[in-house]
Amino acid sequence: MKAPVVLALLVLCACDDRDALRTPQPTLARMLDQRRGDPFSASSAFPDGKTMREPPRGTVAHDADEEPPAVTRELLALGRTRFERTCAACHGIAGDGRTVVASKMMHRPPPSLHEPRIRAFGRAQLFTVMTDGYGLMPSYAGMLTSTERWAVAAYVKALQLALAAPQERP
Repeated sequence: MKAPVVLALLVLCACDDRDALRTPQPTLARMLDQRRGDPFSASSAFPDGKTMREPPRGTVAHDADEEPPAVTRELLALGRTRFERTCAACHGIAGDGRTVVASKMMHRPPPSLHEPRIRAFGRAQLFTVMTDGYGLMPSYAGMLTSTERWAVAAYVKALQLALAAPQERP
């Protein structure tokens, strides 16, 4: 007879219903106010200082069915035409972000592709940005094939190198 009473008292003492008496927050503000890391930003959460993690060994990315094409004149020519048709309206022919379209953007104009932060991107990072989108920029995977996105990434790297090259004076 003592065992069931003791068990009932233990169960009742273990129940903490103080949270049940609180009124839940009616908005989703607590969810919108969460910390997060941008994909290419630094992070103190991991020893290597990166936010993006390397895929586990042995895994295959869902879009890894082809290797990036070699950079050739033909690829750069394709990249230039696709860049001028798709990207230049916002980023400018020179990639500096100075366009009529960019000046009319209300939230944030597109960055110059010559900023040190973006110059540090490799071809693969540029390809990922075009594939997935970044910030206010949408994905262009529906408009550009994989080869065209690799071509644009190669062209952007060439454009960055060309505009950063020292100019000789006669």
